[in-house]
Amino acid sequence: MKNRSVRARRLALAFFKPADFTPALSASAMAVLSLVSGAALAQTMGAEVVVTASRTEQILTDVLPHTTVLGRDAIEQSQVLDLPTLLSREAGFQFTQTGGRGGQATAFLRGAASLQVLVLVDGVPVTKQDTTGAVSLEHIMLDQVDRIEIVRGNVSAIHGSGAVGGVIQVFTRQGQGQPTVYASAERGSQGTQRWNAGTHGAAGPLAYAVSVGRLRTDGINAANLSQTLNANPDADGYRNNNHALSLSYQLSPEHKLGLRSTHFKGLFDYDVPGSFSAPTDVHQGRTQLDSHTLYWSGRLGPLWSSRLNYSDARERNDTATVGGYSFTTLAQTRTRMLSWTHQWDLPSMVLTAELDQQTQGIDMATDGVSGLSRERKAYALYGGVVYKRAAHNLQFNVRRDDVDNLSAKDSVYLGYGYDLNAQWKLIASHATAFNMPPLGYLFDPYSGNPNLRPETANTQEAGVQWAQGPHRVRSTWFSTLTKDLLLYDMASFQFSNVSRVKNRGLETSYSGRFHMTDLRASLSLQDPVNEATGQQLVRRAKTLASLSVSQSLGLLSLGGTVRYTSARPDIEGKPGLPSNSLLDLTARYSLSRDWTLYGRVENATDSRYQTAYGYNQLPRTTTLGLSWKMKH
Repeated sequence: MKNRSVRARRLALAFFKPADFTPALSASAMAVLSLVSGAALAQTMGAEVVVTASRTEQILTDVLPHTTVLGRDAIEQSQVLDLPTLLSREAGFQFTQTGGRGGQATAFLRGAASLQVLVLVDGVPVTKQDTTGAVSLEHIMLDQVDRIEIVRGNVSAIHGSGAVGGVIQVFTRQGQGQPTVYASAERGSQGTQRWNAGTHGAAGPLAYAVSVGRLRTDGINAANLSQTLNANPDADGYRNNNHALSLSYQLSPEHKLGLRSTHFKGLFDYDVPGSFSAPTDVHQGRTQLDSHTLYWSGRLGPLWSSRLNYSDARERNDTATVGGYSFTTLAQTRTRMLSWTHQWDLPSMVLTAELDQQTQGIDMATDGVSGLSRERKAYALYGGVVYKRAAHNLQFNVRRDDVDNLSAKDSVYLGYGYDLNAQWKLIASHATAFNMPPLGYLFDPYSGNPNLRPETANTQEAGVQWAQGPHRVRSTWFSTLTKDLLLYDMASFQFSNVSRVKNRGLETSYSGRFHMTDLRASLSLQDPVNEATGQQLVRRAKTLASLSVSQSLGLLSLGGTVRYTSARPDIEGKPGLPSNSLLDLTARYSLSRDWTLYGRVENATDSRYQTAYGYNQLPRTTTLGLSWKMKH
């Protein structure tokens, strides 16, 4: 299960005056940017290798689930800072956020909420066992990320609980190649400052990668004062400190030991409007995500490879309110996992098997008084086969998960692809999935319900793919039915299995290159409906679209992205959210082999929009930065 990362990196060091920077673009520069309208995001798809879709290395065009890869080149050229903003440009993705940068973000993938979208960091599940169940993606900064793989649809048979809408796997930087040192710094609107620095490479049997980063911004007022009551009118700032470490040692040509560690800490101000609040109340929070993994990988025979992992992942959330009613809260999720994976490479076929053991825990407290402290064990047995011969492609996965005090769940993925010719492929699949209730949903003293059942889902898909050279088009029709949906029931004031939802749709993605022009595009048409009420699911749009274009003009590259989200309902009692379109523009200029000047304008049309009623989103922002990279 080796990850082959894209090896281009363009990051470096810069110094700026302490005064705030708000660059003004000339009319001619704006005209050029408008003509090219794009962010350079293209990659050579035919050679791209992925592992998340089947837990084996596959060429992207051979993969049966609808999968997208974003390598380091794409991340750097987009100039995006955080994970939600980058993913919002991809097919099927939608995010809501309560305020500006650092505000609580909720992901929707194919209409499935954050609780039903599994997040992995270097193969380690990042779960949240409190009463939100939503992993804090808004604090994962892209400075530490080397590669992202997105797999859409029910893939619990491959990755376990939570993979109803799909899987997001984040790979951090790895040591490889000749020693390289890099750094970058930037300044922008709202007093935003960001810098990062690092080094990676290999020296004999030792490979290493280490990087550190910091972001701070004065932010905007998260609450919309005309739509909310008693919100504090001050700006809600955000700070993020992050670092990552990767070490590996080649014991012999066939055996390797390694260590990976990541850390993201977000410090944020936020607003809690309402009749029990006062405009002078101050709300502050801290979220810290840490993941540590120790692994061994090696070959046990000519066709047999194996990997043993031990990981410890934690997310800690602290909040403090100072005002008329002051209080503090704490919620800490921890996941320890031991996994042993085996792979047999046979002619025309790859077999995989894995044993997992997880220990999941939650500690919650208010004003220092414990409200919940629970722990549970989860065991899993997984097997899979990937077969390719002539025009036929087959993938079959089966998995059994057994969690303390909950019924064991079996899940299956069966996919088939047929190559009509070298360019065209027909694809069909059936999959089942499940999602175990978080410990907070089960045992919270105020809203918990120990009688909850796991969510279950099944999906049917049919698709077609065309791929030639750097071009790839994938169009997938899907139908997903989810039963025993986990929601907070306002009638009983506790979590319940209250509904079943269905989503049918067609999602299409394209990426390619025409001479010096890179293109990416996506269109998602869906109908996410609560079958009990017949109503459209809250905050889910029926239409999502994006277009990214990048043009290289010698030393200069210009680009931009347009995103469209259709109208959608908000929570009950709130007005609906109107449709919105956003335009982001970027520019990069190579000053020399080592130095690059870059800039961006986000929300270039200064669109006033909301993803949750009562909360503001960032207006037009401008940023200028300088990067440096030196290879030894």
